[in-house]
Amino acid sequence: MGDDTVRIFGIVIAICGALAVFGGETFAIWTFNLETESDGYDSEIDIKFGTTELHASSEFKYDGESESESESSSYDDDDCDCDELEGFFSNLKMMFYGLILFGIAIAYFANSGDLENLPTVAGITALLSVGILAYTFTTLPGAFEEDIGFFEDIDEDEAFFINDEKTQDGVDLKVSAMPHVGFFLPVVSLTLAGLLVKPELMD
Repeated sequence: MGDDTVRIFGIVIAICGALAVFGGETFAIWTFNLETESDGYDSEIDIKFGTTELHASSEFKYDGESESESESSSYDDDDCDCDELEGFFSNLKMMFYGLILFGIAIAYFANSGDLENLPTVAGITALLSVGILAYTFTTLPGAFEEDIGFFEDIDEDEAFFINDEKTQDGVDLKVSAMPHVGFFLPVVSLTLAGLLVKPELMD
């Protein structure tokens, strides 16, 4: 594998980390959506979780009239009351900052031509990427439930992936939870770092 390829891989890894931290709603990590329908009253709530802000939008329809609104709140805002989410995303941002640093280190090794430590750094980067994915998958739904409490209200188990339709107390519910664009950034960094663990195989 040539130095130019290694440099590009390192830059892309660093960019993945930066997009997760600074990419806003577009590169949110997770999204939760709840639709309800009952006797002509329909509602939809959509929440996207970025690393620094929660982005919520809602739409309500009744007797042919509709009302919608959207807002973004930092996790440390008093109005948000998101202590668990704030703690989770503080940790996650630190992990993404680490991803940025390791990406820069990989690009530096390529520029200097000193690739002796590349497999070690690439291996750590791959493990960090796996850690980000696992931490998000296992911890984010619980933090969301502690602060906002939707899962208990609609009688759903806490889960990172949900796609369910049911009727509760005469109300038709459709609930979904799934990864958003930002969740797949560590997948990209994991793939690239994995290829760099044994760069000689790519020659």
